[in-house]
Amino acid sequence: MTTKKIVLTIIAMAIPLGFLLYPFGYLVLMGCVESGSYQPPPALPIPEYTDLFSFPKSGIPEGKKAGSVNLTAVIIIPEFKDTLNQEYAGGAKVSAGGAMTKDMIKVFKSFAGSIGEDVEARLVAKGMTTKGPFALSEVTYPDKKGADLTVMINVIFDIQYTNQKALRSAQFVGGRQGMISSGNMSVGVKVFYYMLEPLSEEKMWIKKLDLGVQDFNYEFARGQEQYVSGTHFVSDGCGGGYNRTDYAWRDMDVYLYDGRAKIFSDILKDAYPQVMKTANVYFDVNEMLNLKAKSQEIRERKRY
Repeated sequence: MTTKKIVLTIIAMAIPLGFLLYPFGYLVLMGCVESGSYQPPPALPIPEYTDLFSFPKSGIPEGKKAGSVNLTAVIIIPEFKDTLNQEYAGGAKVSAGGAMTKDMIKVFKSFAGSIGEDVEARLVAKGMTTKGPFALSEVTYPDKKGADLTVMINVIFDIQYTNQKALRSAQFVGGRQGMISSGNMSVGVKVFYYMLEPLSEEKMWIKKLDLGVQDFNYEFARGQEQYVSGTHFVSDGCGGGYNRTDYAWRDMDVYLYDGRAKIFSDILKDAYPQVMKTANVYFDVNEMLNLKAKSQEIRERKRY
């Protein structure tokens, strides 16, 4: 054996298994991984909130005979004002920049409808005659002229979002892809009770119920769709290669689920009994009869 061959043999023996000696370097020989051993993570279930819009009517105590009190009231379906949006949304357009999501607005509409019906039932139980519930913009002139008072409730929400961040992309059941995000939200609620002169809509009486501020953590997932992001050439290292298509995910502007709507619904469910209890106290027959006289004075002054 020549000296040169002996040196090469020694070097080869010193090199770890999996390497081959090439001029000016080593080539690593990589083993193959069994592709069949990989199991993708299970698809995540999509939470279903089935009770978002359920606001059962409160119990109405047995009252006076209907129409026994000489007073007719128009009942207005409650509206809300979002302090980030600064618009009433009982029938007004809600801008995309407001704090209320579409599902939260749907929750409020269910809440408002139930409140309007309960207020009407309580006034009827107190012996009054009622018209409605209506949206304020939908009350007709004959209904206004034939009423002594307009009864209205508005709710002010101060909703703030902080620390919102994207967490991860995930596969959901049904082959749907989504980006999961989380954050913190605080919700302040103030309820205002009004009595108005029906024709002029002049406010004659205002009361307030402050339900305070609550803080929550929330999570939601927005749907994603795959799209072709581009192509690029992949070399095989031997002068050849192929064009590879690249894919990425983009937002679909749709929620797979949204925990904020559930939180908002729970807040209103908790508030409902207190809102109705306060309405029952504030909408007192004797006080409303006194305001009826003032309402007539306003009409005479403005010559309706």
